[in-house]
Amino acid sequence: MPAPLLDRIGRLATLHNAMATAHAEGRNGVPSLDLQSEMGCQRTTLYRLADDLRDLGAPLDYSPEDHLWSYRNGWNFPVQIIQTLQGPVGIRMALDFLLDPAMEHDLQGLLVIDPALRRASGATLPRLTGRFSASLLSPLSRALKERREVRIEYAKASEEQARWRTVQPLDLFEWDGMPYLQAHDASDPKSPFKRFALSRIHSLKLLDSTFQPPARRYIPSCLGAFCGQVFDAVIQADSIHAPYVKERKWHPRQKTRELPTGEIEFTLPFGDYAEAARWILGRGPGFRPVAPEPLVEGWAKAVSDLYSRVGTRSVS
Repeated sequence: MPAPLLDRIGRLATLHNAMATAHAEGRNGVPSLDLQSEMGCQRTTLYRLADDLRDLGAPLDYSPEDHLWSYRNGWNFPVQIIQTLQGPVGIRMALDFLLDPAMEHDLQGLLVIDPALRRASGATLPRLTGRFSASLLSPLSRALKERREVRIEYAKASEEQARWRTVQPLDLFEWDGMPYLQAHDASDPKSPFKRFALSRIHSLKLLDSTFQPPARRYIPSCLGAFCGQVFDAVIQADSIHAPYVKERKWHPRQKTRELPTGEIEFTLPFGDYAEAARWILGRGPGFRPVAPEPLVEGWAKAVSDLYSRVGTRSVS
């Protein structure tokens, strides 16, 4: 099938999804400029697509006074077409796809997750264990879709008192069974990118103010709940565990090389030395960091602390 036809079908699906979502949410309609931006097309193309949708039987209306497009009533395609999931369902499915990549393969051609809810990941992640309020999902999904700022009441694990922050939500991801929101905090120029566990967000308010997200190359991409100064952790696994490493890809930026000794060396990006040390420690005694030095020192201290807890007790 020629690419232009695929693009046209994809845009028709996008237009329909926008209309159906607006109708379901009780909104008056969707502005022309928003539709053009979402579909990546000019005004004339939008009108052509609208005519195509009407030819399929869609109850599509246009108000020239306020430039809003809307459905008069609920409607769906008379033939099977790819559906783009948004809102809470989109968030849940995005997390499910991270948990079970086979699900995405099985559903290809039927479902597409809104790009605003996706995060590239090659990780095989554990079961979702983080507990959070379902009331966060609807406003959060709208904020991600519409690029709107949110005000969250958030409590760090080390703090008893929660405090309010205004942030720009960028994407969702999952780490160690916990869903996180990655966001830009314009009030903190020294450390503008932060990650918030959904379980620690006490409440969330959707604001009217919108924002232009930073270019993707400036947004940290690393493993873990922290995204400070991102660094590459260089890790070595012994020959017994080398096959275990070869069959896994924890991050798209992962690099792996076999050593003459039979050991394997691989690199992973982290944003916090202590978190990287804990992750390596959790792999077992067959893994150790070799660089950078702060990571090696932190890991060695963690091993020493563990040994001191065991003491000189012998294991029978």
